[in-house]
Amino acid sequence: MTHGVLDREDSYLIDTLRLFAVIGNSVEMFDRARAGAEAVDMAWPVEAVRNVAIAGMGGSGIVGDLALGAWRERLRHPAAVLRDYYLPGWVGEGTLVILSSYSGETEETLTAASQATERNALCVAITSGGKLGSFYRDLGVPVIDLPPGLQPRAAMLQILVPLVVVLGRMGVISPPDAELDDARRVIAASVEGLAPVVPTDQNLAKQIALGLTDVVPVIWGAEATAAVAQRWKAQINENAEMPAFWSVLPELDHNEICAFGGTSELGPMTQLVFLRDPHQHRQVIRRFDLTRELVAPRVGGVIEVAADGDTPFGRALDLTMLGDYVSMYLAIARGVDPGPVEMIGRLKARLAETGHGRSQDPA
Repeated sequence: MTHGVLDREDSYLIDTLRLFAVIGNSVEMFDRARAGAEAVDMAWPVEAVRNVAIAGMGGSGIVGDLALGAWRERLRHPAAVLRDYYLPGWVGEGTLVILSSYSGETEETLTAASQATERNALCVAITSGGKLGSFYRDLGVPVIDLPPGLQPRAAMLQILVPLVVVLGRMGVISPPDAELDDARRVIAASVEGLAPVVPTDQNLAKQIALGLTDVVPVIWGAEATAAVAQRWKAQINENAEMPAFWSVLPELDHNEICAFGGTSELGPMTQLVFLRDPHQHRQVIRRFDLTRELVAPRVGGVIEVAADGDTPFGRALDLTMLGDYVSMYLAIARGVDPGPVEMIGRLKARLAETGHGRSQDPA
């Protein structure tokens, strides 16, 4: 694959949903999302919150992982991201349940909303409409309204920023103003430095994408970059229509590393991407270095990227923006429209044909 394809303007005509224009508008989306979340009335005092559940799927769920990862050592209450039809037993009257669904029609999140309201949990919805934005608003659930019309994964910032604002307003994290300001700065820098008009020899996202076109990307992160690795994987899956996988240090050093001990014919098909943060635990830094020494000779290559930013949230967003651009350039390089998600649509159509609902209660 030559550099030229990503530097030709006509290469981007395949982007029918104009995802490159959407990501280019990230700073404006960030500002609107922050102002909108700060203006919504919260119905409960900070003292009412005992723990936190963030219910969401896909692009509406990864925002929870990104936020909790960035604040993992500074959370004032236990918090978890839930991706299921059933809420765990600990969710109850003292639980802040953030219902995250861009469309407002995600069946898993609507099922969680039903259970959460039945248990008198402290619910807040982040959505562009649907049943989540209408029915639950009528039940008294505070709703943070998002502009409609985007693919949920492209609306990541519009969901993530309100989530962080809500966590700050409800005392789950300390006031996040400095981290939000830092995130805005790195997002602006990404939009400027990674845009299609920036030539390949000056554009890190294009360079990484060209190195991933004919391999299976395996993305590794740690601590605050763990959720970023998951986001990279999902974006490559959806935007570039490619298999990709992710894992987390130090856990992968207790199992996955063994897979590279016998990868004679499969190894060259794998391209590792390390998402590093200069502020990671010193043992994590050593693990990245030593793990690379062991696995690099057995794979097609290793790409390392270090986060930029003054805060954990800023650094997480820096790598997230890079990954989003990489996934879209990877689509263009492969001649794939990065917008439509045909397989997801086909699955939803089949689910609608076969009915839905609980077949039985969990044992």
